[in-house]
Amino acid sequence: MPLSNHTDSSSGWTIVQISDTHLMDQDDLEFAAMNPEQSFHAVIQHMRQHLPDIDAIIHTGDLAQVPVSETYDRYLRFMQTLNLPHFQIPGNHDDTAIFPFHRQQDRAHMLSFGNWRLILLNSAVEGKVDGWVAQEQLEQLDQMLSEQADQHIIIACHHHPFAMQSFWIDQHKLKNADHLLDVIAKHQNVKAVLYGHVHQDSRNERHGVQFLSTPSTSVQFKPHSDSFALDESMPGYRVLNLKENGEFSTHVIRVKINQPKINVEISGY
Repeated sequence: MPLSNHTDSSSGWTIVQISDTHLMDQDDLEFAAMNPEQSFHAVIQHMRQHLPDIDAIIHTGDLAQVPVSETYDRYLRFMQTLNLPHFQIPGNHDDTAIFPFHRQQDRAHMLSFGNWRLILLNSAVEGKVDGWVAQEQLEQLDQMLSEQADQHIIIACHHHPFAMQSFWIDQHKLKNADHLLDVIAKHQNVKAVLYGHVHQDSRNERHGVQFLSTPSTSVQFKPHSDSFALDESMPGYRVLNLKENGEFSTHVIRVKINQPKINVEISGY
């Protein structure tokens, strides 16, 4: 299986998760009455100021609101200026035909951080808002987990496998979550599953595995809302501190941005 090796560190590894940047094809355009480029850059600036030692940034999808080459190229150019390993997986708003997959391959990818492995899955389905992890990638995941049985595993995808108690967004969850959970249940080495899509911080636990969503770098969705609704919470990102012994800690950091107050009356996006 393809394996990308990254920084070894006796003091552990710091992984940052960002999600749902919803970037436009031009950096001065608005999405949901805010500028997603500015809020994304503010989040990255905060991250660089407060986290001096980042081993990788993982983007868990909906990178683009306007999924064209110009959007992806501008994102990659900006990320390359950080001189940090960065990886991205698609969301339902992305175009998988031109998405910048790791190694330009739409498959399960495994990244290595010492004795930790981070596995990237694609849950985006062309023409659909909800998610589905293809059988081929589930088989790749199963093989990776078997081959890396003595390593600590984190899995990342875009769609949420657990209900958020928010009727409208739960219509668009990972539709074959049971298939993913069945694969995970066969192995004892999965520590956490990361995802985006829901534009909010959440945490679930199943059989000792943490399931974690992260806020968007743009607008936030109101928790526990039956219909689409925006929240006034600030953009944010998730930090994971991985220890060599297999333990990890994680927290979400919110970033105050200098933009007009969020228009919570918007009825869709």
